Amino acid sequence: MKQKMAYTMLMASLPPHPMSLWDFKHKPVTRLRLERQLKLLTEQDSQQLAAIESILHWAKMQEANSDAEIAIEAGRVIKSINNPLLQEAIIWRLELRIIVTAIRRRKLNRPPSDKHEHWGYGQVLPLIRSNWQLDDFGLSHRFPWVAKAQDLFVKNESVELEKLLLNLSWQHYEKLGQAHYFDFEAVVLYVLRWDIVNRWTQCDEQAAMLQFEALVNRGLLQTA
Repeated sequence: MKQKMAYTMLMASLPPHPMSLWDFKHKPVTRLRLERQLKLLTEQDSQQLAAIESILHWAKMQEANSDAEIAIEAGRVIKSINNPLLQEAIIWRLELRIIVTAIRRRKLNRPPSDKHEHWGYGQVLPLIRSNWQLDDFGLSHRFPWVAKAQDLFVKNESVELEKLLLNLSWQHYEKLGQAHYFDFEAVVLYVLRWDIVNRWTQCDEQAAMLQFEALVNRGLLQTA
């Protein structure tokens, strides 16, 4: 009962996220204030949130040393969490990253990875390998945005690609949280959406272009 009350107080103390990501001009709450409120979490939940953020934090995922490292760490975190909704949130975000990585590899004229290469986590990997020559990797029935992401990547429209990926994640987390308002799942999804807002409010065209170039260059190094 005390934990339920504490989490209700935590969520009630935070400004709600609007329906649309594009309604934001500034973060609804500073990270410092958010961290203060997160002290209401139990030690176990606090550790789980930190583990989830360690692999899903937008900047950390972009700056990771390798896809293999993310895949290994993701597997460890997912196994440590006994919560289907949070596992779904993690896997969905990782599969989004895998698809973008595949688009990047193909743009660089690299072959698909073999089954022994760890470059992602999720059930889409074998589908991508077997449908490498298809524009959408045969995934449009499940991920209708793949063709658009492919087109934006090929055209080097980094700002629009960033916006697409951010908004996809925003909408997915919003959907997952529809039945969760004052529990641990609600806290995790709030923090993940806060990270998206933070990314969006810091994003400008020059920074996005530099990020895109770094992404391509890192891909050249990793797949050489």
